[in-house]
Amino acid sequence: MADIFLAPLLQVFYEKLASPAFQKLGDIWDLKDDFQKLQQTLPIIQALLEDAEERQRTDRAVQIWLSKLNDAALITVYKIHDLMYELARSFFRNGYLILENALPQSDPAQIRHLSIDLDYGSSLIPEALDRAKHLRTLLVVSGGGFGGEPADMFSHFSYLRVLDLSGCDIKLPQSIGKLHLLKYLDLSNTDIEELPSTASSLRSLLILNLFGCYNLKSLPAVSNMTELRHLNISGCEKLTDMPLDIGVLRQLQTLPIFVVNSTFIGSSSQRKKSNLSKLVFLNLRGSSLQRKQSNLSDLRSLNLRGELKIKHLERVGAPSEAMQANLMYKEYLKSLGLCWGDDDVSRFQERKRESPEPSQKSEMDADLGAEVLACLRPHQNLQRLFVAGYPGLGFPDWTLPKLTMLVFINCRGCLQLPTLGHLPLLETLRMEGMAEVTSIGKEFYGEDTPLIFPSLLELTIGDFPVLQEWSSMDGRETFPKLSKLTVRKCPSLIVMPSVLSLQHLELHDCNRRILWCLENLTLLSDLVIKGFTELSSLPGILLSNNCLLRSLKIISCRKLHSLPSELENLTSLKSLTIRWCEELSSLPLGFQNLTALESLEIGDCHSLISLPQEGIGGLGSLRTLSIENCSNLASISMKFQDFTALEHLTIMYCPRLAALPDDLQYLSALRSLTILGCLELVFLPQGLQHVTTLQTLEIRSCPSVTALPEWLENFSSLRSLAISDCQNLKTLPIALRRLSGLQHLSIQDCPDLERRCQQDEGADWWKIAHVSYRYIFSSASRQSSGAASSSS
Repeated sequence: MADIFLAPLLQVFYEKLASPAFQKLGDIWDLKDDFQKLQQTLPIIQALLEDAEERQRTDRAVQIWLSKLNDAALITVYKIHDLMYELARSFFRNGYLILENALPQSDPAQIRHLSIDLDYGSSLIPEALDRAKHLRTLLVVSGGGFGGEPADMFSHFSYLRVLDLSGCDIKLPQSIGKLHLLKYLDLSNTDIEELPSTASSLRSLLILNLFGCYNLKSLPAVSNMTELRHLNISGCEKLTDMPLDIGVLRQLQTLPIFVVNSTFIGSSSQRKKSNLSKLVFLNLRGSSLQRKQSNLSDLRSLNLRGELKIKHLERVGAPSEAMQANLMYKEYLKSLGLCWGDDDVSRFQERKRESPEPSQKSEMDADLGAEVLACLRPHQNLQRLFVAGYPGLGFPDWTLPKLTMLVFINCRGCLQLPTLGHLPLLETLRMEGMAEVTSIGKEFYGEDTPLIFPSLLELTIGDFPVLQEWSSMDGRETFPKLSKLTVRKCPSLIVMPSVLSLQHLELHDCNRRILWCLENLTLLSDLVIKGFTELSSLPGILLSNNCLLRSLKIISCRKLHSLPSELENLTSLKSLTIRWCEELSSLPLGFQNLTALESLEIGDCHSLISLPQEGIGGLGSLRTLSIENCSNLASISMKFQDFTALEHLTIMYCPRLAALPDDLQYLSALRSLTILGCLELVFLPQGLQHVTTLQTLEIRSCPSVTALPEWLENFSSLRSLAISDCQNLKTLPIALRRLSGLQHLSIQDCPDLERRCQQDEGADWWKIAHVSYRYIFSSASRQSSGAASSSS
């Protein structure tokens, strides 16, 4: 109900606007007229919502409008504590209602809305506030301590409506149950493991926010919370079951997670015995106890909206139990997750991976899983569907025309994919972990669909170990809008369609032969080729046909020995990454034609001996150059005079590199230089002294460096200097004293420098005393002798 969604929020606004503090604020800031207009508007909004609530029963258009408004209200509700805090800060800045490690200056009895900002470990509720008996709103902004608070700390606040303890280090006392008028309780992002049993007495509660409570193991009984609308338990991954009485919450609309329980069928008295946590012995002789039954029927009467993920569907004992969930009647659900197991890993799949031959039990699981899934058919309004760990051999034929996203994860028993090509609005499709699918063809597309996947934009196919052929549909248009395709861990795939609309293509750990299936592509802007262990060369036509390519990543192709000469045709290329290509020995001569290139990253190419002048040059747009972990790289002879736009230069772990090029003076835009792990590097090149734009310089793990040049004083823009693990660097240059703009200096694992830079005593201390932040670390103790010390 829309008015119910917004009622707490509107009430808070109205009460604040009517408060004396607001009236005084209006006088001070000359906002009295604005406040009055807003006060007049809120009742109108309230009346409009009430009228719409009545009309939605007969007017479908109003019902749709209210549904959209509800979604917007949900977002507002979940952010209400941020809004409340901003209101408090903005309108009560004089301290009337904000406490920051101080006692209230005004009479506590007059306080209605309170924001407390405390240091960690401080007492949450100052004793002086015990007299704030009419408190309506309490917001704790920071992580004040809670564990040491008295058990009756909430006993004084019987009128409290809003309580926000999000992010606090808390352990709720039993007195929380005395807040009978509480409507909004936010415990999100806390470490609580359980709520006090008395929380079940919060009869007026509308919103309970437990988002991100990762240690929460159980929920309290909720049968008395008959007004509860929103129970946000997203991220509560340790929840093992649901309250037995959650099905009675007929007003509940938000329930992101539902954990399937297994309970014994029996009399009502036997059902109550499941709460006897301290029971030592129970004699059930002669009882009518028969078998286990899941709690899916608790979903029957819940008018849920938004998102729902059902976990541990393997606990369902019969299809009839799944049918009782009534999912096909929940027209306001937009997103549905169906998980066998905790999330995307199922006990069925774990068993299947361990045993290559299907057992009788696993076949029973597959049959039951298929029947259960069929009975969980959602309403046709569903927009997003997530299925994980499904053990069945096939999928039911559902009609879901409004689906925009569909995800299948670890459905390893499935023999073929469902028919999906007819879905008119599907934009994102992700399928991973289909261990038995050998081909993709007409059963996937559908035979009576003239336009196949008409709206699909993004498709991911991953971990199909036996998939060999992915065929196209001759004579019918397929994937007319598909722009992003990711195929990974399909080592047997040798045939796939060439989707001409593709702009982003990622291929990971696949057979090299599929690259030749893609020669007709012409619109690619992003291409990732990763984990092709047997690939020795790239098809040049794939590059020459895609002159619009902007990003190219070639990663973990260990047998790739060269790049095609067609690389020079990529005149629009802005980013090129080449990593873990261990047999790549050279770069193509046409490299200088990549005039649009802004980022070049070469790493872990151990067969590279040099970067020749003929190969790399003319890169006038290059902004970032990174050369990392090329163990045999001995020289860099490229023409740096062309790199006038270069801003960041990184050279790391090239142990055979003895010198940097001398023409670094042309790097007129260089802002950062990092040199790390160059064991044979002895000195910095002379040309570097003319680079006055340098702001950050790092020299690490270069044991052959014995001195830094005095021309460092030319680095008038230098703000940060880091030196580490340069064991033979004995002293700092006097030039450092003249670097007036230097703000950060870090020296680590340089024994002589550590000794000479000791505060007030070291021989080089006077050279660095003006630096605002100095980090001088001792090799032995690893403790800073001057960390973050100020020159003052």
